[in-house]
Amino acid sequence: MSRMRYGSHGDLIKVALTVTMLMTWACGGNRSSPPDAAARGTADTATAAAATGEDGCRYLTASDVEPYTGPLVSPPYRATDDAVANRSGDHCLYRGKDGREILFNHSAHGGQIAGTVTRRVPAVMDRLLHDGAGGVQGGSEQHGPADAVMGSAGPGPWDNSNWIPTGTLFAFKGDDFLEVDVSAASGGKPGAIDLATKAIGRLTQPLDYDGSKAVTLAPKPDARVPACQLIPRDRAEGILGSLAGDPQTDSEGTTCTYKVASADGDVSYPVAITWTNGYKQLNTLKRGMSMVSGLMGPAQGAFNVGRGPVGQLPAGGMPAMPKLDSTQQKMFDGFAKMVGVGGMGGAVKRGLKTDTTLTGPWDSAALINGMWLIASRHDVAVTINVGSADYDKAKALLAAACERL
Repeated sequence: MSRMRYGSHGDLIKVALTVTMLMTWACGGNRSSPPDAAARGTADTATAAAATGEDGCRYLTASDVEPYTGPLVSPPYRATDDAVANRSGDHCLYRGKDGREILFNHSAHGGQIAGTVTRRVPAVMDRLLHDGAGGVQGGSEQHGPADAVMGSAGPGPWDNSNWIPTGTLFAFKGDDFLEVDVSAASGGKPGAIDLATKAIGRLTQPLDYDGSKAVTLAPKPDARVPACQLIPRDRAEGILGSLAGDPQTDSEGTTCTYKVASADGDVSYPVAITWTNGYKQLNTLKRGMSMVSGLMGPAQGAFNVGRGPVGQLPAGGMPAMPKLDSTQQKMFDGFAKMVGVGGMGGAVKRGLKTDTTLTGPWDSAALINGMWLIASRHDVAVTINVGSADYDKAKALLAAACERL
C-alpha cells in the first residue's frame, strides 16, 4: 500500500495547494477558468527554497519533544523526509517507544522568499472558496475556509508562519525556515508552536550534537511478512464465514483481500499493512478528513451537512452520507489514495461516522467517516476499507491482524 510522502516544506505546500484546488473545483468552484496565477506559482517558488541538508538534530533536545512523544526509543537521529534513518538526511527524527514521533527540519537559506510567498496562500485559497465563506476584503487578509488547509500559526518569535491542520508547522525567521511535523505525535498546534519557539531560540547557538552518529542506534524495522500470512484462510473464515475463493494478495504483498459471497455479489474485505509510520498514517487520516470536512462546510454547492468550525469534524463525524456526484466521488477517492488507503469502495452503511474510541489489541485505532478502519500497533498500520462490508466482521479482522504483529 502506498503512503503519502512527506517531503521538504515546499512539497507539503504543494500538497496543500493541490488538495485545496481539487476540492474547490469539485465543490462547485469556478471551473471555467484556471486557478489563480499567484497560487500556481507558490508551490514552485517554495520548492526552490528547499532544505540544504543541514543537521536538524541540533535545535531540539529529547526533553523538548518527550511531552509529545513519550520517552524516546533511541537518541534523536538524522532521517529522510519519509522518516527513514539516514546519516545524510536533512530531517531529524524523534521517535517515542509507542510509535509517536516528531520530524523536524531546518534550513538557513530561502526563508525570506518562501515566507513571503506562503503568506499569500490563505488569501489566494479564500478567493477560490470565497462564496459566502470569507476571503480577502478591503485589502486585509480575513481567512475563511483556507485555514482548514493552511493558516497562520499566530504570533510567535517568527516573521511569518503557516499551520497545516494535518499536523505541520512552517516558521520563517529571516532567511531561516523550520518545519515541525507533529502529525504522528500528541500536542497538535500548541505543541508544534512550543517546539518551533524552542528551535528558533537556538538558531544562533545550535546544540553540540551529531545526528549522523545516532543513526547507528535507530530502531530497526520489524520483520515483514506477506499480508495474507497475518490472517490465514482458516482464521478469516472463522470470522467471515466461508470465503468465495482463496485470499488474494496484491503485487507488493501489502494488501490481502478476503471475499465472501452474498445475494448482491461478492463482498470484499481488503486488509492493508503499512510496516512503518503506522501511528503517523492513523493520525494523518484522521486529521486529513477533518481538513476536508472543514473545506466542504463553507463552500457553496458542497455537501448538505452541518456547518461546524472550519477544519473540525462535527461530533461523531458528519451525520449523514449525501449522494455524491462523480466529481465529488473522485475527490474523496483521490484524497484517500494520497494518504495511503483505498477509496469509498461502495455504499457506506454507517453514514460518515467517526469513532476514535475503539478498543482492541492495538495501540490506537479509529473508524474514519464510516469508510476506513485503521489501527496502529508497534508503529505498524493495518487498514480496512469497509465500504459495504459488515462492520463488526471487519473490526474482528482488524483485531486478528494486530494480534499477529
